[in-house]
Amino acid sequence: MSKPKTVTVNKLLTRYAQGERNFSDISLMAAIFNEVTLNRINLSGANLAEALMVHTRLIGANLSRSQLSYADLSMAVLIDANLTGATMTETVLHQADLSGASLSGAILSQVNLTGVNLTGASLIGTCLLNGSQLTDAILVGATLTRSVLSGAHMTGANLNRSILSEIDLSGANLTGATLIRVHLNQGNLSGANLTGADLSESVIQNSNFCIANLTGANLTGANLTGANLNGANLTGANLTRANLTGANLNGLTLQSADLRLANLSKADLRGANLTGANLAGANLLEADLRLANLTDANLCGAGLLLTSLRGANLAGANLNQANLIGASLSVANLDHTTMEGTILPNGATHQ
Repeated sequence: MSKPKTVTVNKLLTRYAQGERNFSDISLMAAIFNEVTLNRINLSGANLAEALMVHTRLIGANLSRSQLSYADLSMAVLIDANLTGATMTETVLHQADLSGASLSGAILSQVNLTGVNLTGASLIGTCLLNGSQLTDAILVGATLTRSVLSGAHMTGANLNRSILSEIDLSGANLTGATLIRVHLNQGNLSGANLTGADLSESVIQNSNFCIANLTGANLTGANLTGANLNGANLTGANLTRANLTGANLNGLTLQSADLRLANLSKADLRGANLTGANLAGANLLEADLRLANLTDANLCGAGLLLTSLRGANLAGANLNQANLIGASLSVANLDHTTMEGTILPNGATHQ
């Protein structure tokens, strides 16, 4: 392997001003490039560890395979830059503009990306490890397929319309984040904190939300077909018109959740806590509600055909106009349950 070429900052700036752009594989360790313009420069494979590049303009720059560990790129402009395969440990990118940039295959560890703009950026297979900071980051329309962001801090991040297929967000903090209309198929969000997050109209098929915290989350119109929500907390969550067909909701906490018109056909809700939940007009065809707590739940007009309710607690529940044809109704508690116009398991209408 050839030894990296060393060049001084002044010499590089002079050669750049003369029109030269190719500075690949050079060594600029601890160099100071604050507030300079290096648009479309080729620094592929360069050693820029500990460099100071605050407010530097690197539009369209090639930084692929570069070493940027401990560098400070706060408020730098890296629009459409190529950072494919770059190495960044404790790199500071606070409020940097990386819109349209490519970070595919890059390795980031303990990186500060607070307030960074990654609109339309490509982070396919990117690893953001050891609690990297993405607080208030903008990732609108970004592609994060197969990226690893386990344990990342993403409070208040904007991921609207982003592609998150097969992403690893296990243990990540996404409190208050917006993920409207994202594609999150086969993602891993086990143990993630999504308190107050907005996932409305998102496609989240076959994703893992095991023991995740979704308290107060907005999942209106979301497609959660086949999702694993085993042990997750959705207290007060809004799941109006959500599709939970075939989802694993075993032991789920849905206390006071809004599930109006939701599709829960064939969903596994064994032992789930649905105390005070609103399931008006919901589709629970062949759902498994054995031992579920439906105390004071609103099931008015709900479709409970062939539903298993063995051992469920329906004390104080509203079953008015609900359809229970073929349902298993040997419930533990029916005290104060209202059943006006309810179609019973045998097809008769309760008077």
